[in-house]
Amino acid sequence: MQAVFLNTFYAENLSGASYAVNKRLELFLRHQVVAKVMTTKFYLTNRYFFEKHFPNQKSSFLEFIDVLTSTIQVPEKKVLVDENFFNKLGFLLKKNEHKAIDRRSNYVTWTTYPDGRILEVSYHNREGEIVRIDGYDYRGFLSVKSYYEINKDNHLCMTRREHLNQYGQTMLTYYFTLEKKLRKIIWQTDRGFIYTFNSEDDLLITALKQYTKEKSEKYFVVADLFITETLAKLAKLNEQNNVALFVQLHNIQFKETQENDPIRIGYSYPILNNNYYNGLIVLTDRQKKDIDSVVENQNNIYTIPENWFSSQDVKRHRLVKWDDKEDGLVIISARLDKVKQIDQAIKSVIFAHSRVPKIHLEIWGSGPEKEELEKIIQQEDAEDYIFLKGSLDNKSMKKRLWLSEAQLHLLTSKNEGLPMVLFESQLGQTPSICYDIDYGPDAIIINRVNGDLIAANDTKYLAMRLEDLFKDDEQGILRHYAFNTRATIDKYNESSIWLLWKNLMEQTFKHENYNY
Repeated sequence: MQAVFLNTFYAENLSGASYAVNKRLELFLRHQVVAKVMTTKFYLTNRYFFEKHFPNQKSSFLEFIDVLTSTIQVPEKKVLVDENFFNKLGFLLKKNEHKAIDRRSNYVTWTTYPDGRILEVSYHNREGEIVRIDGYDYRGFLSVKSYYEINKDNHLCMTRREHLNQYGQTMLTYYFTLEKKLRKIIWQTDRGFIYTFNSEDDLLITALKQYTKEKSEKYFVVADLFITETLAKLAKLNEQNNVALFVQLHNIQFKETQENDPIRIGYSYPILNNNYYNGLIVLTDRQKKDIDSVVENQNNIYTIPENWFSSQDVKRHRLVKWDDKEDGLVIISARLDKVKQIDQAIKSVIFAHSRVPKIHLEIWGSGPEKEELEKIIQQEDAEDYIFLKGSLDNKSMKKRLWLSEAQLHLLTSKNEGLPMVLFESQLGQTPSICYDIDYGPDAIIINRVNGDLIAANDTKYLAMRLEDLFKDDEQGILRHYAFNTRATIDKYNESSIWLLWKNLMEQTFKHENYNY
């Protein structure tokens, strides 16, 4: 049996969902199950960022494009910027000018992966217009050719993108209009058969069917996706007798709205059509209860948390000492987005700091709300105790949180799935104050035991609670909370979480004809 986890893409700033997918990947690999992460959105940098975040798992990564171009297994080589590389292309390298020129005054420029390998080579005509960009897979072969034209608005537009195999043969071609819309996709198989597609979702389904075509193998597929059209078309995969398709529901909200629509955000199709899948996997019992209340078939909805703690985590947790923590340090680790409501946390810290001056806040993350948060901090003259730390220095953030240099963590979001950051803070014996929201905080935080659960948006109480916790010089309550984080480590231990997955797989493949 093989497990396949479908994720969107990988970037410099790793999303909580992507981190959770790879925690699951690690868990399956640790228990000798062949497992792969397959990206469903093509970016040339996907493989690089995956390897950067998860170097020990790089052999488990593949793009859905890799399936269609027969490049799942390709020997790796480093392609660097040097004269030999450009000479083979017919250009003379002028390194000081950051270009290489041919005899007819056409030239190329280039960009590299952060580690110096060739990423893209842009071909310019004598007038300086880009006519083509070649993309190099991180493993060192020419994998993409993109062709460009100028549209009527004088904008440069990609009109065609070719995906090549390792031998330079075009296997897959995307065609676009000058209005940047997809026209069609053509796939030529190794045997020379040609197929035409009108949407990338149809192409994705074909790639998955191609990957799972070995009838003697069973495939346990989990889709960590949220786009309705994609999830709807993915249901076709579940028609194969050797495939069991599950949809992982991350950050969903399932409540009545002002418009009487039972779904506020996300995942309406798989929830209301759950019989098309082998099952839905939710993260908390509270989440499952809400979904059970509106679906007809409740027998294929399973609760499996997205995180687990290894024996090494247990050792690291036990080494933490409260007296080594930085006095008064409060931390937030979140995307700087409106849904995280970090402005509420800032205002509460400002009030609490005026009463207990040692309180100071570090905010780790990046996002569209950065400028707005900076304005609040500046307007309140809080620059000397509230700091936006960004997200580039991810290792330092983990040190502050995991190695318990913080004394308190705050989570003030409108909604969540099962926040990974709560697991991270518990690992570092860092208690949390959380809004009691859907979903996740109440699955990890027991009120007044290992942290505080407070009513959503109650900034006055949040400010008062911060004051109460830090005005005690002995920090008795916070120490008590920190000590009780060990219960979280025990609850989400590796063997318990693996047993849930193991039982689900065994139950799924127990009968020969298990699909709906």
